Amino acid sequence: MARARTREEAEPRGIEGHVFQETWGTATVVPVARALMAGLAGRTLSVEARHRFLDLLAGFVILDDDLAEACKDVARTGLWTLYEEVFSGRAVGSALFAYWILTEAEPAPARLERLLQVARHLLPDDLYEDY
Repeated sequence: MARARTREEAEPRGIEGHVFQETWGTATVVPVARALMAGLAGRTLSVEARHRFLDLLAGFVILDDDLAEACKDVARTGLWTLYEEVFSGRAVGSALFAYWILTEAEPAPARLERLLQVARHLLPDDLYEDY
């Protein structure tokens, strides 16, 4: 996925049932979340790969199990990477996923409010529209 240049190449393969099932994760979801955050911290991912990494991570932080909190902890290690994604203006869908992750993981609500004040124009009109 990290080398993907197209949307099709960025599709995860072989993780359904191994990393997560429906709305709950398996024990591997936390290490996968760490790998996703590490990939996002780098500058070599294509726009398509970044979008998919963020999409997966956003799903992990809202799982209906105890692993969601561990995934939120992983996301907290890279909060500034998530903020940078919103401010980058690279892709509105990726910015939306980063924002969703921040709404789950950001320990300081005032920073999230400030993000909306400053960068609201970089997010979709409907923040809860499915991208």
